[in-house]
Amino acid sequence: MDSRYPHLSRLKIPYEVTNTDTMVTWLMHIAETKPFLDEHLGTPQKVKLLRKAKVRAITYSNQIEGNNLGESEVTAVLQGKRVAGSKKDIKEVQNYHEALDYVERLVEDTRLIKLADMCDLQRLVTNTLIEERQCGRVRTIPVSIVNAATGETIDECPQPHELKDLLDDLWRWLDDTKDMNPFTRAFAFHFIAVSIHPFADGNGRTMRLMQHLLLLLGGQRIARFVPSETAIMRGRDRYYTAIRQSKSLLSLHPILEFLAECFATSAEEVVEDGRKLLRESAGKTPEARQRKILAHAKKAEEFSMQDVVEWLPNIPRRTLERDVAGLLKKRALKARGELKARIYTLAKWQK
Repeated sequence: MDSRYPHLSRLKIPYEVTNTDTMVTWLMHIAETKPFLDEHLGTPQKVKLLRKAKVRAITYSNQIEGNNLGESEVTAVLQGKRVAGSKKDIKEVQNYHEALDYVERLVEDTRLIKLADMCDLQRLVTNTLIEERQCGRVRTIPVSIVNAATGETIDECPQPHELKDLLDDLWRWLDDTKDMNPFTRAFAFHFIAVSIHPFADGNGRTMRLMQHLLLLLGGQRIARFVPSETAIMRGRDRYYTAIRQSKSLLSLHPILEFLAECFATSAEEVVEDGRKLLRESAGKTPEARQRKILAHAKKAEEFSMQDVVEWLPNIPRRTLERDVAGLLKKRALKARGELKARIYTLAKWQK
């Protein structure tokens, strides 16, 4: 029995982390997506991706627990619109939105994360949905881990009188692992905390929020763009299977590999969404249009404004006139003649 985590050891909740080849491969996939999000996206694309990530995180973290609202309904709820759905489902969406905003406030704080912060997240997630005395507090009743889709009991959870010691072990583990890879640490915390199951309800959602929080605190800003809940929901049965396997094998490998795969898969999907946004925005910025004008100009000795209009027929003439004026200001083009009959040529340094 590990003297530092005796209660986790006694209940056979695994906590030791070793990176398997599979885990390392998924971590490498995640690392490969970072440059695109950091370097290639402009502000408009990032705003759209962040908005989509928030909607997806809310949608699928709740769907894992049985919520029936899809992305379009969640978007409508966040916009204050009425949707066809149960009051419970709508409240879960509103609660999760508030909890995500609270995560951002915790990230801005410089102090260490405390158990009280995790309790606050659970309180926000379950607000008005469970008994008040079980909201924002460590549970006082016995519970089980249940597959929301099938109703199958996956595991019996520690008894209420054991929770304080287990949570002390968990926070000691969190303090001892500050130098661990942020992804491995966040995924491992997710599993250990779910295994302890400290709350009467909302454990899964709270721990996915804690995973998100730990990644952001670990400097992984990519987490804001990547709603790994999307992939977890698609593989919900595998999620519960991985939890069972990690417990039966007394090893974190199954759940860590699954959560890393989900994050990597979701990250790759976000990159594809980002590439699509870039393709859609091509030609919509002055710089993009000016590049197209110069490309056409290189094939002509000289040209008029009417030529430019014919080159880019889907762009209003007034817009193109401003683009050409910008190129003149940059001295990429030269002009001669009266304004209405002006002729343009490429500057020598552009040829």
